[in-house]
Amino acid sequence: MSLRKDCPGCGRTQLTRPFLLESQPVVLNYRFASPAESEAVPRRDIQLVQCRSCGLVFNANFDDSVIPYDANYENRQCFSPAFQNHLQHLATSLNHRYALRGKRILEVGCGKGDFLKGLCKLTGARGVGYDTTFEGDPGSPRSQVEFHRRYATAADITKPYHLLICRHVVEHVGPIGAFLKELHALAAAAGDPVVVLETPLFEWIVQNHCLWDVFYEHCNYFPRTSLAYLCRNAGFKVVAHRAVFGGQYQVLELRLARRKVALKLPGIPTAGALSTFAKSASADRRRMLATLQKQSLQGSWAIWGAGAKGVALVHLLPENPPQFVIDSNAAKQGCVIAGSAVPIIGPTDPRLHSVPAILIANPNYTAEISKSLHELAYTGRTFSFQA
Repeated sequence: MSLRKDCPGCGRTQLTRPFLLESQPVVLNYRFASPAESEAVPRRDIQLVQCRSCGLVFNANFDDSVIPYDANYENRQCFSPAFQNHLQHLATSLNHRYALRGKRILEVGCGKGDFLKGLCKLTGARGVGYDTTFEGDPGSPRSQVEFHRRYATAADITKPYHLLICRHVVEHVGPIGAFLKELHALAAAAGDPVVVLETPLFEWIVQNHCLWDVFYEHCNYFPRTSLAYLCRNAGFKVVAHRAVFGGQYQVLELRLARRKVALKLPGIPTAGALSTFAKSASADRRRMLATLQKQSLQGSWAIWGAGAKGVALVHLLPENPPQFVIDSNAAKQGCVIAGSAVPIIGPTDPRLHSVPAILIANPNYTAEISKSLHELAYTGRTFSFQA
């Protein structure tokens, strides 16, 4: 397919030169039962460009039709105590700010429904979630939490809601400008609830040289000013905007704007420039390979974390792949890393003790992983590629 020439956020055509990652698997958070299934995953080049007008970073080579968002899509992180704490803090702060007890909550892109269930349990609210990847009991209109295995439209919203949640969705949606306007229509149909967005923060990726935070599923990367501008351009006003989860994510709280105002294009922020990230990418990858060589880890190491970061690391290091990837999510154990023959094992698997070193894919989980390894009497070492 030809590269996109206009920004999917603001529609303008002043774009930077592409940053290329060749032949990456199109899906990372997917359960494959065998190497044959996994290695059959389609591959595409990632060509990131940045809009000089609004600052959005996006994959100009993105094709959403090749990504299967069905029940086998598995991206839950809630098996980590650190991530559970993040979800609990978010739920508690929203309840404190908006007094959700007994109210109605809508979640667009709810995944398997864990956050919505937890929020409704905490607050006594009633929740409705929409996601094509949902699996399990969908409940019913009489249940405290009800799920629909499809996308939501404004026509679905026939009752008022007090809170509309959209967590870790906008980075997956190609036509992001149009999607934010659809979200505005959903909010209008729901009676102007508080709208909560959560998505990765591109400044954190740049600052930490996280080449393994770039993958095909994520077609959009949002500098802080870019996301705020695109939300305002879609008809929202920004009530609050903050970094969370150690700076890796950003959360916006939005309401419908009462009047249209002239908006100044933010341009490319210094701390969120794709050019800065691209300049160091090759050196960063060489540094990663040198770290493995220095520690004499040729073919005898593992990654803890079979989420997108861990899977991306497997594909960034094809010259020296890990022996396996460890994950606490039982739904992933026994599966194979997308696009590879690398198996996913659980922490109690005896193979854990066969490797001298384990790479921690996400630094936010270092303390809990180290604690688990100590309890498992693991005698090797842990390390990180974090800049």
